[in-house]
Amino acid sequence: MSKEGAGPHEAGTGRQDAGTDKVIPEGRGDVQGISDLTYRIITPYLRDSRLHRISFVVLVVLGAVCVIAAGIRLSPFPLLPLPLLGASYYGLRKARVAKGDPRLLFWSSVFLAGALLAFWVISVVGGWRL
Repeated sequence: MSKEGAGPHEAGTGRQDAGTDKVIPEGRGDVQGISDLTYRIITPYLRDSRLHRISFVVLVVLGAVCVIAAGIRLSPFPLLPLPLLGASYYGLRKARVAKGDPRLLFWSSVFLAGALLAFWVISVVGGWRL
C-alpha cells in the first residue's frame, strides 16, 4: 500500500493536506471510495469459471436433495425450493455470459439471493412434521 501523492517528498513535510492522503492499493489506479474498491476486488472473482462450476454443482446437489426428500417423506412440500433454485440457476447462467460489470454484479446478486432463499425454505420445510 502506498499513500496517494507521496513521492520524493514524504507525507507530512510541511504540506497543508499531508494528513488527508488516501491509502490506495498498489497498481489499482484511482480509487474513488470504498464502493469502488470493493467493486474492483469482487468482480474478478465473479468472472472465475471454477466458481461458476462449483456453484452449479451446489445447485444440482440441492435440487437432488429436494427431490429425494419428496420421495422419502411422500409429500410435495420438499419441492417448494425448486423454483428458487431454478431462478438461482438462471442468474448463474446469465452471470456467466455477462460482459458488462453492472450486469455481472446484478446477475450474481440474483444467483446469491435465490440460493439463500432456497436454503431458508429447505430449513423451514425440513422442520415441518407432516
